[in-house]
Amino acid sequence: MSMESTKPIKEARFVFEVEWYDQQANILRYYRLFFYPLNNSIEMFDKKMSRIFLTRIEAPELKLSDFYIGAKVTVYTRVLHVTEYGDIATSNK
Repeated sequence: MSMESTKPIKEARFVFEVEWYDQQANILRYYRLFFYPLNNSIEMFDKKMSRIFLTRIEAPELKLSDFYIGAKVTVYTRVLHVTEYGDIATSNK
């Protein structure tokens, strides 16, 4: 009798450091953006407040090729500037 592994398969995830210029407050806001290519979903973490800013949602208009250092991506009318890769695995890919 063989037992199959019940470990969940790890979903691919890419992490990017992004900034957004808040015109009303006249400051830059810094976020960590997670992109999940399986269903083109994103999640954002507010670095200053140390909490989730945007829970995971599907963003069919975004694709992995949109994310690179220097890129600008729009999420809910906010233009986010990708400043760096968020982890080594993302950088290597």
